[in-house]
Amino acid sequence: YNHPMAQKTFVLFLFVTGLLAPAMAAATDLVDFTIVNRVQFSVPANWPVIANKSTSEKTVFAFQIPNPADKGTSDSSNLSIIATDLRTAQDRDAFQTQASSTDHNALEKKLVDGWGCSTFSAIQRSNQTQYVIWDCRRIIADCGVSVRIAWPHLPKNPPDYDAQMEIVLSNFLTSVGPFKGVPKSGVLRRPVN
Repeated sequence: YNHPMAQKTFVLFLFVTGLLAPAMAAATDLVDFTIVNRVQFSVPANWPVIANKSTSEKTVFAFQIPNPADKGTSDSSNLSIIATDLRTAQDRDAFQTQASSTDHNALEKKLVDGWGCSTFSAIQRSNQTQYVIWDCRRIIADCGVSVRIAWPHLPKNPPDYDAQMEIVLSNFLTSVGPFKGVPKSGVLRRPVN
């Protein structure tokens, strides 16, 4: 399986440690996640978790973003988040200087304050589908946080799908922050240790 999301998630795992746009889904329920009581983030309740792994040094989550255009294809829109414990100044320096993308054509882009982001396009080898990929990074509560979103260019995508996905990413990045405790809303929390 040669999905660009899977490749990068694996590579990041080795080396590193919102709401959906209205046109995409009617989901308004969010699920909050916490990572070792240091970092928290929210995702729409209709995003299936496709991977999660946690050790004392690193936590990885990957989600599939529902897209009716990918039904019956081997393509999917996905988002992953990796939080790595940066225990020392050397760890923090290494995270800060590490390239956000291994792709030489990646362009640095400003999307959300506090996040360093870059974007590029890649072809999924198995079916020659073009994907748009964004990598974003920042340090939160002594954790190096890396986020990757990837989505395919499919014939059935809405004409503004790229713009919708940038909004999805912006909303997700805005939700990622230091742990603030259990929300007053009583929304389901899933702690990760």
